[in-house]
Amino acid sequence: MPLPGIEMGDIGPKVGFNSLDNGYAVFHNVRIPRRNMLMKYAKVLKDGTFVKPKNSKLVYLTMTQVRAYLILQLSFILGAATTITTRFSAARVQGRKMKEDLDLTKEYQILDYQNQQQVLLPLVALAYAANFAGRAMAALHDDTLALVKRGHGSFAAQIAEVHAVSSGLKALLADRINDGIEQCRRLCGGSGFLQSSNFAHLFAENVGACTFEGTFDVLVQQHARYLVKEYSRLNRSSEANEGVGVSQEETPTSFLRYTDLYNNPRLRCNAIRAEDFGKFHVLTDAFEVRAARSIQRLSEAMAASNNDKNSCMLLMTTVSTHHTELMLLKSFISGVYALPAGKTKAAVAQLCQLFGASLLVKGLGDFRQHDYFSSAQGEIVHQQLQKLLPLVRRNVVRLTDAWDFSDFELNSAIGRYDGDIYRALVEKVKHEPLNKSEVPQGYDKYLRPLMQSAL
Repeated sequence: MPLPGIEMGDIGPKVGFNSLDNGYAVFHNVRIPRRNMLMKYAKVLKDGTFVKPKNSKLVYLTMTQVRAYLILQLSFILGAATTITTRFSAARVQGRKMKEDLDLTKEYQILDYQNQQQVLLPLVALAYAANFAGRAMAALHDDTLALVKRGHGSFAAQIAEVHAVSSGLKALLADRINDGIEQCRRLCGGSGFLQSSNFAHLFAENVGACTFEGTFDVLVQQHARYLVKEYSRLNRSSEANEGVGVSQEETPTSFLRYTDLYNNPRLRCNAIRAEDFGKFHVLTDAFEVRAARSIQRLSEAMAASNNDKNSCMLLMTTVSTHHTELMLLKSFISGVYALPAGKTKAAVAQLCQLFGASLLVKGLGDFRQHDYFSSAQGEIVHQQLQKLLPLVRRNVVRLTDAWDFSDFELNSAIGRYDGDIYRALVEKVKHEPLNKSEVPQGYDKYLRPLMQSAL
């Protein structure tokens, strides 16, 4: 029972995430002892005086901790969904192959179909990118927390950076990963529509991430405003435009030092062949140019509108998306470089190349603006993506197995490690209550009397 003056209850069923019970509490004239006031940074004195924290940025720490580790958790969720889909796509066969003499041979695995690859493989790549970015985000948060504990003078700037970067990553990844779970379900056809595929559970348990800890439309504004501030600060200081090759610490916004270069309307992408879009520096340059130019457009729009945020909200969304995709790509590339040389590194590098190419194709209109990409380059980007699909397909089963999910964790009849999905489906339906008898109980009780009545 609650103490006198305290009213408590549950908020009721939710769309998803019902494994966690959310409640409410109302306090009617209840005195809370000071020792229970959670006074780590802000404090309440014995006489009731409220003392603000030494730095207002400290209030972001708890919030950013949840976001930082949520980003990593989301990568595992998409990793699970893509593992199930990849295993199903490798086990499911449909459509016979035909030789030149018109003799029919064995059937295609649906994983061999280009349409299946074009949707699934970029999602596999996104899961990897999110994992690398999540690890980097968690490390950045922990480094910032260490600065705060030591009382280091620069912690305020780093807290602001962690808050902004985690806002952008959480906003974009929560949306795209939950959309990705639904895409994975559709890729598995009718089998994916069954509860035994576990897609419904994965989606319901994680779709709440689009709402809790900040919704997309709110977080992109916080992220974009920080980027505009950094853009203005760097352009006012001597740090800006010191030239490529200057040894400076790499940060999520360090590319803004070269805004004069990136915003030069005569700047062009130097890719000539499709393979050039597999070079990491070509991909990085393209995404940095796009992000820098969109940040400059937002800065100019904010100045022209007297900082009217509502009139610039669409641009804020664009800025946040462009910068977040850049961070994901850079995190993926850093992850590739950290791997030891060998077949594994080569396979992950190809996946990273596909990630970059798929983002280029989806955002081609942005890169064509101001002719950074030519029409011919737009065509060869598509060619590069098509070349990478069969290359990544060869390794995609191993790339998804690398998540090391057990059958117990995936809990999916169609995502079994041994590939024996159809026997698993039959076993699942044997345990359905309606299949315990040949004639369902409801027939004799309800349907038969109704059918034999004089109605």
